[in-house]
Amino acid sequence: MRINKFGARAAALVIGGTSLAWMIGLAGGATAGAATTCAASDGHQIQRIIGNGGCGAKAGPGSSAQSEDTSNQGTAIAVADKGGNANARNLQPGSSALAGATTRGNSYSVTTGPKAFSLAQARQGGTTIAIGGWGGQAIAGAAGTVCQGGFATAYDSTTGKACLHSGSIDFRN
Repeated sequence: MRINKFGARAAALVIGGTSLAWMIGLAGGATAGAATTCAASDGHQIQRIIGNGGCGAKAGPGSSAQSEDTSNQGTAIAVADKGGNANARNLQPGSSALAGATTRGNSYSVTTGPKAFSLAQARQGGTTIAIGGWGGQAIAGAAGTVCQGGFATAYDSTTGKACLHSGSIDFRN
């Protein structure tokens, strides 16, 4: 009997992606009114601290950076340079979302669960996505991707690496 590993992995990725989209919609809608938002472009930077949470955004010339903490007990930081676009969003207490982008790269870093960590580092026109939830750690960047802990998923277009970790599901390419 021959087992199609690609099909099983693709199914796990689709299920994980669908679950993730649902979680982002659910968590984002519940906390939208209490957000701390930072946005910077073309050589500007801003930091805000409210309660035990905060955000920061720094952008070089021709770049943009946006960050948002909706928990008031976490951190979101975005830094972009050389035409990059960095986006970080923290949705839960005790979590950190960090995004960096350079040389026309686009990064998206989101934490959807408590005690989560996500780091997305885009470069050379590539796109990175890192999503950490429920104690998960997700990293996407020059070294590829890392997914560990609770729920985590990450993708880096420059290296072509992706991963998804949730309970017994552990997909990596």
